[in-house]
Amino acid sequence: MNVELPPEIFLVPNGIFGCSSYGSAYLLEGSDGLVLVDPGTSDSFPRILDWFEAHGIDISRLTGVLLTHIHLDHAGAAGHLAEKISNIKIYVHRKGAPHLVDPSDLLESVRKATGERFPDYGTLKPIPEELIVPVEKETIISPNSRDILALPTPGHAPHHLAYYDRATGALFPGDSAGLYLEERLIPSTPPPSFDFEKSLSSLEEMEKLNPKLLLYPHFGPGANPEELLSDYEITLREWVEEIEKLLDRYEREESVVERVLEEKEDWRVSGVTREEIEMNVEGVLRYLSWKRG
Repeated sequence: MNVELPPEIFLVPNGIFGCSSYGSAYLLEGSDGLVLVDPGTSDSFPRILDWFEAHGIDISRLTGVLLTHIHLDHAGAAGHLAEKISNIKIYVHRKGAPHLVDPSDLLESVRKATGERFPDYGTLKPIPEELIVPVEKETIISPNSRDILALPTPGHAPHHLAYYDRATGALFPGDSAGLYLEERLIPSTPPPSFDFEKSLSSLEEMEKLNPKLLLYPHFGPGANPEELLSDYEITLREWVEEIEKLLDRYEREESVVERVLEEKEDWRVSGVTREEIEMNVEGVLRYLSWKRG
């Protein structure tokens, strides 16, 4: 389905993981500069520069970067942008802010979670603390004279934010509304901090905004936001229930992972790798382990 974007919002393919249809940043034009949402991995930085040049836009017009969360496939390029553009502001949840200043713990966590795929996630350059704008609670920000609601949406990660552009009704849900690949909703439940109940609550909070458009970082715009958010709630419930049943049946977590990989082979047609499916199963298993004590 081709979905038309508002004239002041542009999709910027960031080519994460070497795939042209898996990662999308978004550029918002305001009367006082430009704002980029979720630029992608550090490897996305040259692609972003190329996109700006191809569209005749001076990247120095960027006044801010909005990070839904600090996972490297969303935030990895932020340090490069901060290094290139003086006085740019990086908006992020307060809990994620320290990891932008000193990314060493974050990088080690990603290394453990991704294993052999770690090089695909790139790196994150440290960002000076004075460039970071931490967000803790629901608040209106105006990074380029646009009123944007920053909404905490924990669940996918405890430091997750969604951004709602009040002028257009466009909602940038990050990964809190799942992956939207080839018009298919796929759960995103990575370790170490996936929380099922908080994910459901975050979906409810986003639904209350009555958005007109969902702009997924994976990948592209989705019309019918009410239906998509409702469908993702069902998808997420079924996903967690399926893994819990398999855990009760097999007991060994390795067996659960193997079974899910067999059953979800068709997801790979949409660009989801075997390693990513495995990682998202492990996120649910860790949540279930915490829930069961």
